[in-house]
Amino acid sequence: MDKKEFYSQLKKLAIPIALQTFMTAAISAGDSAMLGFINQDSIAAVSLATRISFVLHLFTGSFAGGAGVICAQYWGKKDEKTMQKVFGLIVRYMVGVSGVFALASFFCPEILMQIFTSDAQMVQIGASYLKIAAPSFVFAGLSQCYLVLMQSMGKAKKSATISSSIVVLDLILNAIFIFGLLGMPRMGADGAALTTVLSKGLELIIVVVDSFQKGNLRPSFKHILSVNPEIEKEFWKYSFHILLDGLIWGIGITMYSVIIGHLGSDATAANSVASIVKDLLTCLCRGMSTGGGILIGNVLGSGDLKLAKAYGDKLARLSMVCGLISGMLVLLVAPPIFAFMQLTETARGYLSNMLLILAVYMFGKSVCVIVVTGIFNAGGDTKFDAYSVGVTMWGIIIPLAALSAFVWKLPVLVVYFIISMDEVIKLPWVYHHYKKYIWVKDITRDDL
Repeated sequence: MDKKEFYSQLKKLAIPIALQTFMTAAISAGDSAMLGFINQDSIAAVSLATRISFVLHLFTGSFAGGAGVICAQYWGKKDEKTMQKVFGLIVRYMVGVSGVFALASFFCPEILMQIFTSDAQMVQIGASYLKIAAPSFVFAGLSQCYLVLMQSMGKAKKSATISSSIVVLDLILNAIFIFGLLGMPRMGADGAALTTVLSKGLELIIVVVDSFQKGNLRPSFKHILSVNPEIEKEFWKYSFHILLDGLIWGIGITMYSVIIGHLGSDATAANSVASIVKDLLTCLCRGMSTGGGILIGNVLGSGDLKLAKAYGDKLARLSMVCGLISGMLVLLVAPPIFAFMQLTETARGYLSNMLLILAVYMFGKSVCVIVVTGIFNAGGDTKFDAYSVGVTMWGIIIPLAALSAFVWKLPVLVVYFIISMDEVIKLPWVYHHYKKYIWVKDITRDDL
């Protein structure tokens, strides 16, 4: 293996995608930081409201993930026709699913909020946020189709530039609408929702216009409206398990929020801030996972299985380094967080200990994300994570956390520690499966 070439290619893919992931997470962080100057209920309510978009992302992310697995290998094979057919397919699915979520958020936002909390004030704030933000769900789903195709084609830098520019705009508009700057009315949480609609709408316009540039791919109405049985079969062969995994994991994460949300507003606010830190700092492992997965997928699609295996071994070792760095970063960012967030003393105490637990969690998270969603998925081995998440999260963590919170009445931090161990207890299982090398596989076909 040419290590210099490996690092060069990984850097070109992983760094822009990590930046893009970070900037996307920065939107939530920016919302919370600004809303923190309004009141604690606004932070907690918006955090719970965005769980709806999180659940939507489980579907859209699964469609994008399945398309990414296929397109990365077919790009390595230089088969653009098949990629364009897959592109049209995911546009159809994205519009359908995101449209359902948008309609539900617009017409019955109160019902959605009551799933997460019984606090009347938070329900009111969150429902208003959802009603305004509803159109952004469709805009975000469609733009994701274009961005994932850019990444599969090795244009991660362009994808990151577009997303990062939109984030900068989003943060500026957030300040204007949340605080009522430049003569605009002071909208608070509603301002954050309006900003999301405007920024995601602009992002969609940019990626659609870019798709008409020379050398880019774009979906045709023929591929969007028509159903190709072979393409559908190939897509769902890999997307189904990614979707199943996403639903099992995502609904589990939502259950974590439900459990914490019923432990009081202090626990909810502290968990909201800890979740933002987690989302920001997992950008490193997610960038390495997506970038490394694309790189390995390209090599597998080209037919060089030996080189792909060597790349996988190198990436697996890097995942542990990434985990250690991420854990240390959690501890480094703690002081600035306490300086800016307006929390009660109880909530600050919870947050301080949550960040210590989060530092341990980040090691397990980094290894599992890079190895499982990066290396395994690159070779079409998408089944493993669904099974492992089902056992660890639903078989162990959720029952134990629910009993601890509602039956045994254990302290908030004990409950948080339990829900933070799901990735750590998976590590031996992940290592054992990796060594089987099931993922070293060329999944491309010549008859599509």
